[in-house]
Amino acid sequence: MASLVTDSTESASGLRIMSENIAAPPAGPSLMQGLPDGCTLRISPKIKQIQVAAKEILDLLEANEDTNGNQWLVILGLSPSTIRKLDDDHSSLGGMEYRFQWEGSTGLIKVVPSHSHDMATDYLTRAVDVRLVIMGIHDPGDRRWASTATYKPTAAKGKQGDQTFLPPSRCPTYTQRAGWPTFVIETGVSESIPRLREDAKWWLATSSGDVRMVLIVGMKKRYVSVEMWQLAPSNAPRPLTQQDIDTLRLQVPPIPPMIQQQAVVQQPYCAQEVTISSSGVQGAPLIIPFYPFFDRPAQPGETDIVLDAYNFECLTRGWFP
Repeated sequence: MASLVTDSTESASGLRIMSENIAAPPAGPSLMQGLPDGCTLRISPKIKQIQVAAKEILDLLEANEDTNGNQWLVILGLSPSTIRKLDDDHSSLGGMEYRFQWEGSTGLIKVVPSHSHDMATDYLTRAVDVRLVIMGIHDPGDRRWASTATYKPTAAKGKQGDQTFLPPSRCPTYTQRAGWPTFVIETGVSESIPRLREDAKWWLATSSGDVRMVLIVGMKKRYVSVEMWQLAPSNAPRPLTQQDIDTLRLQVPPIPPMIQQQAVVQQPYCAQEVTISSSGVQGAPLIIPFYPFFDRPAQPGETDIVLDAYNFECLTRGWFP
């Protein structure tokens, strides 16, 4: 478990997308798993105290050129009103950008250190969008990105991603609420990769597999890593070994299950990975299978979404010395 840095002076004193019809799965990934050493802890703080702690994290990240260090703030004893404010009002931390998730009265804030992180998320979004347009999906209404929307499977928990995709079948209508996204992007500094993997597991577990794929992006000055996380088929060996994962990866692309899996039987794994550095791109292309992404079979002219080496070079343009 990561060590937590506390403040001895502390006393113990976007768009929301609802999925109320989705039953909460059994206990899944914990907010405390995968956190880096030295992550910050506050107990029952006021908004102003949260703002000060977040600013300290941001200043340290900027001193490290936005590429390493801790970007996580753990908050214990959050009041319902503070949860609502952090969720509803993204100016509540004095203009600092952040992502928020909570379970009960425990909250976790990811401080977003720079424009480069948002630009990476935005570039991947646009690269996927361009591929959809090329294959004939021109209507923006068929390509709905919900950005940092809050997904709340129950009143006691919620989470914001960096980007989420809603196919037409899951968009809100007059008669139905929005469903889970099929595809999520989570971005962070390199030390955050273990926590981002836990975030990927959260999406898969809490949605019972309705979230099909989670793309995590870890940014370091020397390299950028991209991993695609999804669930193994229900008939995969248990426990899933590295050899089993290598076998699943032989399918190009590996297809996630198209039916729900409850959290207790899930086996999440990294199905594809790409590493980008000043010396080149390893692991490309990264292929997003159309059917799980768009929640319907491909029609004539529609294909899997291929992000090739050039896309990843563009993703990191100007990033390396």
